Amino acid sequence: MRAKAGLWLRRALGVGLLLGAWQLASLHFPPLVVPPIPQVAATLVHLFQEPDFWPTVGTTLLRLAAGLAIGIGAGGVLGLIFGLCPKLEDVGTPMIHVLQSVPPVCWVVLALVWFGFNGLPCIFIVATATVPTVVINLSHGVRSVDRELLEMARLYRFSRWKTLRHVTLPSIRPYFNSALEIVIGGGWKLAVMGEVLTTNSGIGGAITSARLNVQPDAIIAWAFLLVAGCFLTQKLLRLLCCRKGGAVC
Repeated sequence: MRAKAGLWLRRALGVGLLLGAWQLASLHFPPLVVPPIPQVAATLVHLFQEPDFWPTVGTTLLRLAAGLAIGIGAGGVLGLIFGLCPKLEDVGTPMIHVLQSVPPVCWVVLALVWFGFNGLPCIFIVATATVPTVVINLSHGVRSVDRELLEMARLYRFSRWKTLRHVTLPSIRPYFNSALEIVIGGGWKLAVMGEVLTTNSGIGGAITSARLNVQPDAIIAWAFLLVAGCFLTQKLLRLLCCRKGGAVC
């Protein structure tokens, strides 16, 4: 308990230093450059009171969820295949390196050509960024499964499906959970970036509107909401993983 209290105290200190630096900067720069904390707080309250607030957030969440579902599904299947079949991994590795190396903005431009200004590019860039992370983590996890457990499964004449279900999948759960934390954090940023560049709806569309109207306080308020959304989804993921794995968090 004392260690946890110390951890929260240090985190609170970090947040306090950040807010203090922000307040000092707002005293030396005009509001159009660094809006003061009370102004941003008032804007944040106003955003919650707007009738289109929840539809705006819901639109981004749907795009994020769709992109993650596609990326995690495809990446999970490929990660298992690559981990179980090294020869197939040799064939697929160049494709994974391409997906991992190409900057997201390049995918955005291509997605605009392929899908148009309709929100689908946001889903596409989230999916393309998610696949490599999941594939790499799961393939490494499969190769790291305890050989003694696999040997025991062979001695008991487990079928391939039974070995996969009762030995491989439980062993790679930490690798999968780690990949989920990474892709969820990055997915929020990519989904909003895609909306800023390709559509006028969702949180990205609201940020674009604030930029055009020269409202830095609204941009920062939406940024705070994004940080909160990312934090809450990752926290929820940890709680779900801990419950499912029987661990104490």
